[in-house]
Amino acid sequence: MKFLRVFLIDTTQLRLEVLRRRLSSVESIKVVVPVVVSGNVEGTYRDVMGQVDAIVFSDSVSSKAILQLTQMFRSHGIIIPIFILQKQSEAQVPRKLRKIGVDDVLNIYEIDTPLFSWTFVSAVEHALLKRKAKEFDGLNRRLKFTSESLANMIHAVNTPLSIVRLAMYHLEDPALPSDKRETFLRILVNGLQKIDLHMKELYAIRRHLNGEQTASPNVLSITPPKNASVSR
Repeated sequence: MKFLRVFLIDTTQLRLEVLRRRLSSVESIKVVVPVVVSGNVEGTYRDVMGQVDAIVFSDSVSSKAILQLTQMFRSHGIIIPIFILQKQSEAQVPRKLRKIGVDDVLNIYEIDTPLFSWTFVSAVEHALLKRKAKEFDGLNRRLKFTSESLANMIHAVNTPLSIVRLAMYHLEDPALPSDKRETFLRILVNGLQKIDLHMKELYAIRRHLNGEQTASPNVLSITPPKNASVSR
């Protein structure tokens, strides 16, 4: 039988053991590590990382503790679902908790009923699908941004590149007058400088595709409005 492995968090050892036994008696649920809030929650989780399918906060854990611990979990890139047990049915996750990564609320009174197993498994699957969909949307946005940015970049690089080629063509003429040679040399240097700037913008596109945050103003210049002219 496949178990859903739960990382259970409560406030006191006595209550924790009672809740652990109740959860463990539910078909398809297995409490891997029960933890008291006052202990080293982060260190304990690291010991079982990769062996847990969901994190569950008992109804006795304060909103402040849930907020702090959830922020800690999500800051480490933990994507498994996080739930809160509550004594009221059809409770909603407070906005501030949902915003920082709490997925859903489960009714603690249903633990002793056959309904809880189905509800819990469904909640885990639903939360995972939502997170995967969110990750897909984020990747899709980055790919779309990259595609548009690269199209703009190709156009932006082609202009100075054509000018550089023209300057090089004229500079290959040994009979070119010195004043003309100086002019084409300046054109050549100016074109190379523009190409160098666009290369930096290409690095910004790569960082964006990788999901990295960039504060460089160059990022703005790689997505000019449609029909915007490119400086020559």
